[in-house]
Amino acid sequence: MLALSCNVRRMKSPLVALLVIPLLAPPAFAQGKFPPASFQNLQVLPKDATAGVVVNTMKQFANNLGVRCQFCHVGKEGLPLEQFDFVSDTIPQKTTARAMMRLTADINRQLDAAMPRAADSSPRVTCITCHRGSSKPTLAKPQ
Repeated sequence: MLALSCNVRRMKSPLVALLVIPLLAPPAFAQGKFPPASFQNLQVLPKDATAGVVVNTMKQFANNLGVRCQFCHVGKEGLPLEQFDFVSDTIPQKTTARAMMRLTADINRQLDAAMPRAADSSPRVTCITCHRGSSKPTLAKPQ
């Protein structure tokens, strides 16, 4: 019986290790580094966009819509960004964001064609134009 008890104890350690180690490891989808050296799945931003351009664009979305990364990206509040899956398209808001990026670019092209602006000036229409810090567009209050 003692031999059986020792064998059970020996088996527990590997079993515990098999159950605990996956909990300590980052999720399989984690990029491992944020920002990554290169980006995957850029569909509206230039494929060779620098980390600074991508991160600043995402910060503008967050500020203009009053949201956090997990509004469009797979990840949990409070986890390090290295553990987010920024490549995944499973959250519908990410598809909507891409459509809205194309829409504002098109509106700005049309405005620029009709009423040229200085080459170094900011776009006339951005997320904040309609969103005003809310995840859903809001109407301006009459003055």
